[in-house]
Amino acid sequence: MQSVPVCAFELMRHRHSSSLARLLGATASLLAGAALGQTPPDVEEALRRSRAEQNQQRQRERNIEQADERARQVQAPNVSLDGAAAEREALSTQLPTESPCFAITRVQLSVPEALPGSIRALGASALPMDTFRFAQEYLDQYAGQCVGRDGVNTIVRRLGARILGRGYTTTRVAVPEQDLSTGVLRFSLIPGVIREIRFADETLRGSWKSAFPARPGDLLNVRDLEQGLEQMKRVPSQDVEMQIVPGELPGESDVVITVRRTKAWKLIASLDDSGNTATGKLQGNFSLGIDNPLGLNDLLNIGYGHDANVNQGGRGTRGFNAFYTVPWGDWTFAASANSSDYFQRIAGVNQVFESSGNAKNAELRAMYLFQRDQFQKNSLQFRIGHRWSHAFIEDTEILNQQRSTTFAEIGWLHRHYFGSAQFDLSLAYRFGVPWLNGQTQVKTIVPDAPSQRDKFLYRIGLLDATLSVPFAVPLSAERRLPLRYTTTFHGQYSERQLLASEFLSIGNRWTVRGFGGDVTLAAERGFYWRNDLEVPLGNTGHSFYVGLDAGTVSGPSAAYLPGKTLAGTAIGLRGSPVKGLYYDVFLGWALYKPDGFPNRSPAGGFSLTLQY
Repeated sequence: MQSVPVCAFELMRHRHSSSLARLLGATASLLAGAALGQTPPDVEEALRRSRAEQNQQRQRERNIEQADERARQVQAPNVSLDGAAAEREALSTQLPTESPCFAITRVQLSVPEALPGSIRALGASALPMDTFRFAQEYLDQYAGQCVGRDGVNTIVRRLGARILGRGYTTTRVAVPEQDLSTGVLRFSLIPGVIREIRFADETLRGSWKSAFPARPGDLLNVRDLEQGLEQMKRVPSQDVEMQIVPGELPGESDVVITVRRTKAWKLIASLDDSGNTATGKLQGNFSLGIDNPLGLNDLLNIGYGHDANVNQGGRGTRGFNAFYTVPWGDWTFAASANSSDYFQRIAGVNQVFESSGNAKNAELRAMYLFQRDQFQKNSLQFRIGHRWSHAFIEDTEILNQQRSTTFAEIGWLHRHYFGSAQFDLSLAYRFGVPWLNGQTQVKTIVPDAPSQRDKFLYRIGLLDATLSVPFAVPLSAERRLPLRYTTTFHGQYSERQLLASEFLSIGNRWTVRGFGGDVTLAAERGFYWRNDLEVPLGNTGHSFYVGLDAGTVSGPSAAYLPGKTLAGTAIGLRGSPVKGLYYDVFLGWALYKPDGFPNRSPAGGFSLTLQY
């Protein structure tokens, strides 16, 4: 008696079938193959193409997710309030030579006794962890010098600049009456505190508390106010301004917030040709965005997508997605979920099969801003997500392609400003985990199947960096041509062999342009580098751009590829001809590809978005 081949066991679980005849045909093919000890060619090809389509769908989703995440990070609002002076002057401790002057053995910083106890406590500087300990340490450097009137004023100015550079814009330094002949130089610190935070319009719906990390009674730090304004400006229909108004007591201030709002919802319809030929090139999407649904400066977005071919030719896709985010001071929380389905027809030698699949994702994310100044911001990001996926041949599930996996990720997000240039960096470590019933083995009924635990409990390092530099080229004595150069680098590294769904892939509009995207190069490790030069066409709202990209992949699975490297270029036009209508159209050409790598040239594409 001959054994039944492994592939015959892949089709083991049935869901309801819309075509009993096709299901019986597929089953008959399996039984015939089992009797002969081999998998029928039709079924083997269907399994191979189904597996490839499932992996390609996941890799495409990852490319889109990474591009969207990059866009969110780069386009996040930035607020830099006036008064954040540089500390260059405070770096020096040299004092002017003058007469008379007094030899100083000790410099003392204290809070006036006349201030309330709660304010005096905020200005303490005796302990290493006290907020203004840095000010006392700075003053200690002047001990041993001869100080006159100009010297005292210089120290006050320098210390004020240093305090201002830390963001304490309403904290002041004063010089009390004293006798310098004692050798002790005394300064008074008047801490700037928040008496009240309020809306200018007291009838305004919503709360500032979810956005601002500061509370009444706290030291007034402009960095906390910048963070609060940015959190409120994340709401697209909300523009925010702020004033600092003096309070009743010395050092007290009120923060008054002025909010201007427009329509709190938007409808977006889009059409593009970013899909795969096998399941439908044209893709349509509809989404509803609701701003501030709970009055917490939160955002809710719900979307639906479908191939625009309307299932023509026995192929198609559809999907649902939802996204919600809410701030809480220095924290930002987000939850997302999506579901996608695809189906296609696979022609075999003797019959045609329907291959289909579905995937669901759920993710929670938390981001914590732990440092910011006038030049940079640094945050930690934590993510956990679960993914379910299934693949079918004629409504019969392919058991060993079933996935239920969990991942966790910790990352560092950094933004830095170099003049008008903006640099965004993300470093992350992602790992597969067994949490939430995360799968650690391929599901199969074959006994003694080899372990693939390392593939499910993977370790991946991720790097994403974007630099955007606006500049201008002189055309004449009075005219300059504004340009913007943007460069993006994305890399992935893993020492282990990975599931194909976790590969880095290149060769589409999100990675290396100049390629159609139906066929990509994908493996465990690799990177791609994108470069764009954008030229605005006057004040028309349109701009021309040219791109140059390159990428490479490596790792154990790269041995089965025709090559490892791609390079391409693209030219395009993007803009908004009328309010609410946006477009992007481009043509790309391959500059380098491996022999035997299929590609059409030029590889064009478009996207059209209508927002109401």
